[in-house]
Amino acid sequence: MNYDEAIEATVTREEALSEIEKHHAWRFTEAVAEFDADCGNRAAYKGAEVLGWLGY
Repeated sequence: MNYDEAIEATVTREEALSEIEKHHAWRFTEAVAEFDADCGNRAAYKGAEVLGWLGY
């Protein structure tokens, strides 16, 4: 999947958390808490939202 496809994709919470773990493995629990505070604890997210939160 390229970047343009990724920003348009809908991803599950499990997929979003997997990406967060790849980027913030050393502080995964804190990163998830920050993500939830910023984006909410939902079943699905837009790819753009997850990528934006990760700094892309």
